[in-house]
Amino acid sequence: MNQTHALRAYIAFDFNLIFRERVAMLLTFVMPAAMYAFFGMMFGQASYGPNGASFYDQYTSSFVGLILLNTALMSVAPMLVIYKEMGFFRRLLVTPLDMTVVWLSSITRAFVMFLFGLVQMLVIGWLMFDRVPSAPALDFAVGMLLTAFSLFSFGFMLGSFFRSSNAVFNAGMLIFQPMLLLSGASIPLEQLPAFAQWVSKLVPMTYAVEVLRLCWVGELFSAAAIQPTAVLLLFGIGCALIARKTFRWSAK
Repeated sequence: MNQTHALRAYIAFDFNLIFRERVAMLLTFVMPAAMYAFFGMMFGQASYGPNGASFYDQYTSSFVGLILLNTALMSVAPMLVIYKEMGFFRRLLVTPLDMTVVWLSSITRAFVMFLFGLVQMLVIGWLMFDRVPSAPALDFAVGMLLTAFSLFSFGFMLGSFFRSSNAVFNAGMLIFQPMLLLSGASIPLEQLPAFAQWVSKLVPMTYAVEVLRLCWVGELFSAAAIQPTAVLLLFGIGCALIARKTFRWSAK
């Protein structure tokens, strides 16, 4: 069996199993849309920045990043550990399956799940604000793919470290909170204390939010996008390489 056939078979198995994990499904599909609706009800009438941008224009793109982060931490990472606990990966040791196939399948499945969450959020945005995205399709697609690669690789790396599904779920929740608060995705960075603003520069999600906001206004291919794009790309590559070195086929 070549690697292409192996990838197809693994993706089919991956999708079949993920729908049995109710907690992962709930956190992936319900929480991001609920958060967007909650913040929209609280701050939907506010304006941001010197140009008085609306909540929809300023934060819808940020919540795209939060859906990607949520999928990485609550789906990609836990499912890897669950497979280890099931002993599924151990059985794959007798096959020619390479770890790259597992990585490709994980990020493919995660991206499809992300698209479901994205559609939910856009429908909520339309119902609450009577708006639809006006972002250039190419900018938005490239920005989403770059952010997905970076954050999903991070989730895969996290899953490669842990041997217990409870531990990786707890770690994901702990990581999600500072990513949410310190990235500017939910609270304007200028409202944070000076020290928190400095710390935000060390948070990868900050650059994901910046890239997605630039995509939203059609400025992904501008000088302003060079730094955050480079940071995200290097972060994703680094996480993928670390995961390849640390990945274990068994929880034991």
